[in-house]
Amino acid sequence: MRIGFFGDSFIAGMGEPDGKGWVGRVAERGGFTAVNLGIGGDTSTDVLRRWRAEAEGANLDRLVFSFGANDCLLTDHKRITVGQVDRLKNAKSIMAEAGKKWPVLFVSPLPVAGDRAATNRIGEMARQLITFTRIHRTPYVNIFDDVNAADVWHREALANDGAHPGAAGYGFVADLVVAHPEWQGWLKS
Repeated sequence: MRIGFFGDSFIAGMGEPDGKGWVGRVAERGGFTAVNLGIGGDTSTDVLRRWRAEAEGANLDRLVFSFGANDCLLTDHKRITVGQVDRLKNAKSIMAEAGKKWPVLFVSPLPVAGDRAATNRIGEMARQLITFTRIHRTPYVNIFDDVNAADVWHREALANDGAHPGAAGYGFVADLVVAHPEWQGWLKS
């Protein structure tokens, strides 16, 4: 089975020397091939623009989406990169379209250790996605609060670039994903 993982730098595993990130660690335990389609700096708008062509071109069996941190950062002009309404519309569009052809799962956006205000906005997006995923009957692994409360995530991210953890932080995320009932059910379905 080939599972495509779409999203931002947290999907790509930025900040970790071996580049496995949480996606590589989940794949090692899951018995599937992970196709990592994470791009650093991507917003929900970027993922919306590219996911379909990349999914069709990679011959994928299932799709996982996790994005939103970059949406919640401030631009140079002190404006939120992607407004709340637009980021939720983007997520809804992806869920509706991707779900027509593939089994889809969403993983909550992850916190940015060095930016409390952005992390608060990311947390709000993670909570709002609960409603959207229920409406669209899309499995949702909401681990935002657990990751945000984890010392290892914040300690490694702050020692790195303020956003991206190292191996232990990504390992923590992988542990949460693999143990989550939504992930387990989706993988077996």
